[in-house]
Amino acid sequence: MPGAPPPAAVEFAWDRSINALAEIGTHRLDLYAASLKSELGRYEMMPSIVARQESVRALLGAMPDPAAGLLQTVNTYLDAVNHEAGSVAVDVIDQHGLVIAASNWNRPESFVGTNVSYRPYFQDALAHGAGRFFGIGTNTGMPGLYFASAVRDAGGPIGVTAVKVSVDALESAWRTPGEASMVIDANGVIVISTIPAWKFTALRPITAEQQHRIQASRQYAGRSVEALPYRRLDDWGTSAWFARFPDWAHPGHERRYLAMSRTAPQAGDSILVLLDIAGARHQQQIALAFVTGAFLIVGLYCLYAIQRRRAIAEKLKAQDTLRSANDRLEITVRERTAALTQANERMRQEIVERTRAEQLLRDSQQEVVHAGKLAVLGQMAAGLTHELNQPLVAIKTLCENAVTFFERNQPAPAIGNLQRISRLVDSMAVLTSELKTFARKPDFERVAVSLNEAVTHAVLIYEARIRDEHVQLDVLIPAGTTICAEPSQLQQVIVNLLGNALDAVAGQTERIISIEASRNEQPGRVLFSVSDSGPGIAPEVLSHLFEPFVTTKPRGHGLGLGLAITSRLVNGFGARIFAANRPDGGAQFTIEFSETTAQETANGR
Repeated sequence: MPGAPPPAAVEFAWDRSINALAEIGTHRLDLYAASLKSELGRYEMMPSIVARQESVRALLGAMPDPAAGLLQTVNTYLDAVNHEAGSVAVDVIDQHGLVIAASNWNRPESFVGTNVSYRPYFQDALAHGAGRFFGIGTNTGMPGLYFASAVRDAGGPIGVTAVKVSVDALESAWRTPGEASMVIDANGVIVISTIPAWKFTALRPITAEQQHRIQASRQYAGRSVEALPYRRLDDWGTSAWFARFPDWAHPGHERRYLAMSRTAPQAGDSILVLLDIAGARHQQQIALAFVTGAFLIVGLYCLYAIQRRRAIAEKLKAQDTLRSANDRLEITVRERTAALTQANERMRQEIVERTRAEQLLRDSQQEVVHAGKLAVLGQMAAGLTHELNQPLVAIKTLCENAVTFFERNQPAPAIGNLQRISRLVDSMAVLTSELKTFARKPDFERVAVSLNEAVTHAVLIYEARIRDEHVQLDVLIPAGTTICAEPSQLQQVIVNLLGNALDAVAGQTERIISIEASRNEQPGRVLFSVSDSGPGIAPEVLSHLFEPFVTTKPRGHGLGLGLAITSRLVNGFGARIFAANRPDGGAQFTIEFSETTAQETANGR
C-alpha cells in the first residue's frame, strides 16, 4: 500500500482475506476444469461412433454418386444423433472437405455443400485419425468446439465425421457476480468467457505467423484478433497474481483482480479465473477502522468518565425544568382548548347565518328575475294590445256576418266565418300561453332544452314589434341542437338579448338581427350568438356591460339590470356570456352552452 506501512493488524487482515480469496479461486478452477472435462468429454467419442455407422461408410464409399435413399437415411440418422446428444450439428465430410450429409440438412443454415478442407480439425482427422478445434462457424457465425474422426476402409481414410458443440451452457453456468472466468486456447485467445466483450481477444501478442495461420483456418470467422488491455502486477504466492483488467460494468475504468489459472483438460488450453479483491480491500479497511476505533474508545472512555458526573447533575436540573414546563404546558393546553371550543361555536353560528343569507340571496335573485320579466311585459303592452285588438275586431265582424248569413238561410258562409273565428282564437291562445310561461317564476332544475324551440317562443313574444318596425330577423340554428339549461330562464335570456337587439336597430336605416348556433371546437360545447346592425357598444361601457345599473339607453328607458340578470342566469346554467363589437358594425352577444346528447335528451336530463 502507498504511504506509511499499515499496522500489523491491518496487514494481517489483508493477508487473511487474500488467502481466503485464493482458496475460492482454487475451488473455482477445480470446478470449472471438472465441468469442462465432463461437458466436452461426452462429445469427444461421438465422431468415432458415427464413423462406425454402416450407412455412413456406405455413403462415403458410394461417392461421388450416392443413392438418394442412402443419403436420406444418413441425414435422418445424423439428425437423430444430434437431437439425442444435444450438440449443435453432426456432419459427414468426404475426403476433399465437402460436407455431403448433415444433421441440419433440411434447415436454412444447412452445412451440406460447405467445403471445410481449410479447417484444422478436418486436416488433423485425415492425417492422425482425430481432430479437435475451437472456432466460429462460417455459416452460422456461432462459436463452438469441433470434434472430428476419420472414416476408414481397407485402403485408408475415405472421409471424416465431425460434431460441433456449443459452449454457451458453460459460460452461463460459470457466471458469478464479481468474478470473470475464461478458457484461453493455444494462441492465447479467449474462446470461452463469462464476459462477452472479452471473447476472441488475446492475452498475449499474436505473431505474424499465428495471424496467418488463424486467417487461413478462419478460426475466428475472419476477425482480426486484438489484444485485451490489461496489466500484470505483483505475484501472490506461486499460483496467483494481481492484475488490472478493464471494468466491464463501467467502460473506461479498470478494476484490480486476483488472477489464478491452470491447464485445461484439453491440450494447449488453460482456464483463467479473475476474483475481485474489493471484498478483501473492504476487510482491510474494516481492520484499520477497528484499530483506529480501539484507540478512540480508550480516549472516549476517559472523556465519558469526566462527563458522566457533569451529565448526572445536568440531568437532575433538566428534570426539574421539565416538570415546571409540563405544568405550564397543561395550563396552556386547557386555555387553548377552551378558546378553540368557543371559536368552533362561533364558526357554527356563522355557517348557519351564511346559509340563511345565501338562501335569502337566491330568493331575492329570483324575485329580481321575475321583476325583470314583468318589466319586459310592461314594455310589450302596447304591441300586445295591438295584436289582441286586431283579432277581436275581426271576430266581432265575422260574428255579425255569420248572424246575417244565418238570417238569410246561408249556413255555408256562416260556418266559414265561425272556422276563421276559431283559428283567430287559437292564435290568441298561443300568444297568451307564451306570455304566461314567460311570466311564471322559474324553478332551478336544468334539463335538456331545444334551442330552436326556445328561440321560437322568444320570437313569438316580439313578433308584432319585429313586423311593425320592419326588422329582418335571420335564425340559423341546426335542427336538433339541445343545450343544458332551465327552460323558462333560457327564454328570459333570449328575450332580453332579442329586446336589446331590437332597441339597438331602432332608428337605423338597416335593421338586421341574426340569431345563430354552432358547435364549438371544444367537444360538448355549443356557441349561441345574437348580433345586430346597430351602432355597437361604447368601449368605455363594454368592460362593465354586465354590471348592475350599467346601460347605454336614454334615461327613463331602462334601469341597466337586464344584462346583469342575463349574466347571472347564464352562469347558473354552467355557461359563459361574452359581448363584443362586430368588425362591420353592430354588437354581438355570444353564450357558450354545455351541449346535451340525444340519450340525455331522451332521459329528460
